[in-house]
Amino acid sequence: MAATVRETVRELLEQTIATMDALLEASDRELPLSSSHVCAQGKDLWALITNDIDHEKIHTGQVLEGRYESRITASPMERLIAEWLTERARLIGSFVGLTDEQFNAETASGQWTYRAVAKHVLAVELDSLKTLAADRAARAGGV
Repeated sequence: MAATVRETVRELLEQTIATMDALLEASDRELPLSSSHVCAQGKDLWALITNDIDHEKIHTGQVLEGRYESRITASPMERLIAEWLTERARLIGSFVGLTDEQFNAETASGQWTYRAVAKHVLAVELDSLKTLAADRAARAGGV
């Protein structure tokens, strides 16, 4: 595990992509098949993955409780980043399971395609980051 918070966050994000790819390669038919992993508790792949999810929730609670008890409160920017990351995960999750054909179809008759929604979200984000950088540069330049 990385030694710094930033490196750990990056490592977790990279592993998120790898895990998502592995799970997307699996099929629903595999879920009831037995798993040899100890965390499956002698059960199936469904039990293994749901146990992993619950395990992560437990440790998230542990981290939050530790921060609370130690009075390690997130700054406003840190809180914004955490909330943005949660919403990004929800957006990504909303696309999981769509076929490429569905992804390029309208969300409803006469509405944007799913792809257009993703493209729009990224464009707005990039524009916001560009503005953030420009505003920061202007302030640094005394403008």
